[in-house]
Amino acid sequence: MRIRTFSLSVLFIASGIFTFSLSAKEPCYSISEQVNRVLPSIVKIKVQRNAPNLDEGELTTIDSSGSGFVLDDNHHIVTNAHVIGEGKKIVVITHQNQEYVANLIAKDDKTDIAVLEAPNYTAPVLPENNNSLSAGDGVFAIGSPFSLGHSTTLGIISAVERFLPNYPYLHFLQIDAAINPGNSGGALFNLNGELIGMTSTYFSRQGGYTNIAFAIPIKEVRRISEKLIHKKKIERGYLGVELLISERISRKLGYKSSLLITQIDPASPAAGAELNTGDLIIALNNIEINDGGEIHRYLEQSTPDQNVTLTILRDNEKKNVTLKLGQIPVHKNELTNIASADAAEKLGLVLRENTSSIEVLLSYSLAKMVGINTNDTILEINGYNVKTIQEFNLQLNKLKETDIALLKIKRNETLLRVPFGSKTALKGYTTRN
Repeated sequence: MRIRTFSLSVLFIASGIFTFSLSAKEPCYSISEQVNRVLPSIVKIKVQRNAPNLDEGELTTIDSSGSGFVLDDNHHIVTNAHVIGEGKKIVVITHQNQEYVANLIAKDDKTDIAVLEAPNYTAPVLPENNNSLSAGDGVFAIGSPFSLGHSTTLGIISAVERFLPNYPYLHFLQIDAAINPGNSGGALFNLNGELIGMTSTYFSRQGGYTNIAFAIPIKEVRRISEKLIHKKKIERGYLGVELLISERISRKLGYKSSLLITQIDPASPAAGAELNTGDLIIALNNIEINDGGEIHRYLEQSTPDQNVTLTILRDNEKKNVTLKLGQIPVHKNELTNIASADAAEKLGLVLRENTSSIEVLLSYSLAKMVGINTNDTILEINGYNVKTIQEFNLQLNKLKETDIALLKIKRNETLLRVPFGSKTALKGYTTRN
């Protein structure tokens, strides 16, 4: 289960100096001094989303929060993609409770990394350490658990290069520091106060703290972030299959790991190479795979037109299949005003664009009161033909508070005209006899 939350809250270092020594060869470090040094570069992130409340017939604002930290000298802040989601308004909050508006530069859902820009917020870039890490190394993390603001927690690295079946595109650092909801996107440091990762998720069966949390290594955070900044997207090679990671099947067949092909896109490179559903992938580029994430990690860093050789097991026979990766197909996003807080949605209309008309996906509040129904098609407003949501909103924005618009709508095969406008304009306007 993907619980996008973190907790850097258990250990508050408010007074005195806490020391932690890894071994007799290493000096004692003042954790409180390191925390105070890096705090200005770590932010709480508040995200506002708008969504219609179907029970109350009103537009409800939904807030969520997470954490983030300064990436560079160009006002960029990095966090988890799931923290941002489809948010419409983003604010970053400093440890001194100063708020700055931030804009989303780009995000990558596969690796769960997002880059923001806060033009008016400036803070030092955090020092990074990309040296090899080991289980037992001391760490501390800072974030905003349960929206409490900047909090610190201390622990050790429990494992490195941890493979998580639910998030197969990256290796993770496993830590035992307390990570709770709201810490997503927070910063993970070694005891020298050097950035080593971004906290991203934790393991829990009941939603409570279990001393098992995970962070994305900082070298991966920076690699993805820099691509998002420069290209606004990540271009990867496309295989065109759905894969089932099953260690049980692997062991039964005598392999350390394997992936079962469960579905193939008919227009994909996989289909062109005559891969079949039911094929079991046991090796990548003639090297036996060690875990179910190996192919995912390879594809995550691949490029279109790159050649790859898969060794498959079909009917108990091994077979090598070499193919050229393709371009990830672009699916046209459905054009709607969901969670846009535009003029139409504020008046109770959730809309979708069709080829030459506007369909009502949901009617509530004022729109429902005047008789507009779900599945109606809006054709005109005050005599203007409207074919896009933008055109419709343009006419709505011209209305004064007391103006009433006349909509021409199509319901099944019947054409209707209904009044539409603000609550002030519509008050006492409609009657039923």
